[in-house]
Amino acid sequence: MKVTILLRVPFLDKIPNLKTLVIALANKGVEIEIISSIDEKYPNPDFADYPNIKLTLVKMRKKKIEMPTSLKLLFSVLRSIIFSKSDYYIGGDDVACKILCLIRSRISFKYINFVLEYPNIDNKKEIRNIEVADYIITHDHWHSIFLRKYCNIQENQIMYLPNASYTDTHEMRSDYLSRRLNIDSNKIIVLHSGGLGNWFCCKELACSAKKWRHNYVLVFHTSHIVETNPYYIDIKKEVENCDNIFFSTNPVPNEELDELVSSAKIGIATYSIEDLGYRAENMGLAAGKIGNYLKCGVPVIATRVHSLSYLEKYKCGVLVDNTEQIEDAIKTILNDYNAYVEGAYKCYNELWHPKKYCEKIFDILKEGYSSSNHLK
Repeated sequence: MKVTILLRVPFLDKIPNLKTLVIALANKGVEIEIISSIDEKYPNPDFADYPNIKLTLVKMRKKKIEMPTSLKLLFSVLRSIIFSKSDYYIGGDDVACKILCLIRSRISFKYINFVLEYPNIDNKKEIRNIEVADYIITHDHWHSIFLRKYCNIQENQIMYLPNASYTDTHEMRSDYLSRRLNIDSNKIIVLHSGGLGNWFCCKELACSAKKWRHNYVLVFHTSHIVETNPYYIDIKKEVENCDNIFFSTNPVPNEELDELVSSAKIGIATYSIEDLGYRAENMGLAAGKIGNYLKCGVPVIATRVHSLSYLEKYKCGVLVDNTEQIEDAIKTILNDYNAYVEGAYKCYNELWHPKKYCEKIFDILKEGYSSSNHLK
């Protein structure tokens, strides 16, 4: 069986569940081709240990006279279809799905829409790109309910895969961040890992942390290079005289990220409902940072939305209405810390761990592959 994955954005490592799926399928002996773009701000995907994973990478357009990135990807997919057609083509983001749907209007193949983000419900073409898929891969039942409400699709078309990375639970504590950022070992490290932007309430979080008690430290670890980002520069100016806010701005691979996360006491996952709307309300198992915290036994403080209520159900986190409540949430977790750590591991293993989801996806794809070859 051969699967081609098309991804317009240049950061496969920032999409934990897609990378997890790639590795899970490769471990099953599936031949994988990844067609994607690359950008110097993000680390290139590395699958040196997997001879059955082939990378076809195109440089993102930097000049107006250069061929558009999407057109480069389209030609790469066409070459793939002409010279070595795959059994399935997976669109890893909206633009990739548009390209596949365009080609599919002329050439027949099995198409899977990997719903990386909730669709824009007012964009009929985006909705149509979901509706014409043979299968849809999404994060959880909250996403499934939403998609079935706005798209003409059936439940049996949908496969689930939480936004979790492929590494197993990490149960060893480390001093990674203390060493990397020269933080006193007696400090309580509260970590915000991943993206840095207004939709994550990062500036509000930093302003709140300025008033925390002296032994609480906030660390922003970014998944890509942000030194020239105006939002990052603005936050740095806001907290330049604070000695309890640190920035870790060098991206690290998944294996190293687990060590980094496990050196924090508590993880933060805040979202702007004003900016993200239903995407925040229905976050569910799409928040990769939450999955990573739980995998490392790090309790979570998150924005209060109904789809994150499982954090309190498993007693692995505390939900807050705004960033001003975070200091009290830290105290709540520290007062019963071991129970919250146990809850984190339990929640990850029962709800987030990708193994059972990947097994089911493989079984469904294998069944479709076998049926197609039988008909031939």
